[in-house]
Amino acid sequence: MEGIFFILIGAALFSQAWYVLGLYSEGRTMGVLAAVLGLLTLGTFMFGTTVSPTLISGSGSEALTTALTALVILWAVYAVVVGAHGLWDLDERAIGFYSGFLSVASLVVFLVFAIAMADGGVYEHDLGIWLSMSAVPFLLTIVAAVVFFYLAFQIQILRLVAGWFLLFGSTVIGILGLWAITAVVG
Repeated sequence: MEGIFFILIGAALFSQAWYVLGLYSEGRTMGVLAAVLGLLTLGTFMFGTTVSPTLISGSGSEALTTALTALVILWAVYAVVVGAHGLWDLDERAIGFYSGFLSVASLVVFLVFAIAMADGGVYEHDLGIWLSMSAVPFLLTIVAAVVFFYLAFQIQILRLVAGWFLLFGSTVIGILGLWAITAVVG
């Protein structure tokens, strides 16, 4: 479940990055891609409620599963909201303010995963799984914070910064998602 979520959210953020950087001629392209990827992420969540997460196991994993579930729901809603903005040309400031809330929530999830490793015994596999499970919420926190400052306060000088953070952050998140899937398959 984790790897699929990371890939879908990475793809939605990649699509938004192209829009922010001005590489789409109109917002509907980004809107369709982001909305579909957000709905697929929600579908992954619905499927994930019956199947437990594959990388999180051990004692004390209930809190981590809850934190990951909250992260999936929040970012899936974000992708759907970005898609609605692109499809119907809604105001961008609402996405910016939601990104502010999202950055704080992602930071909390990052701290939950970071503290879980300090307690020990949560991850049965290895340190690499902990690193990927902690790195993704941290990258999502940074991306959401940059988007918050760019869209909520309409600071136009941050357009390229936000676009490149979205582009590189989404690429790393997608790569970590592919790694998570190969770790499960292997």
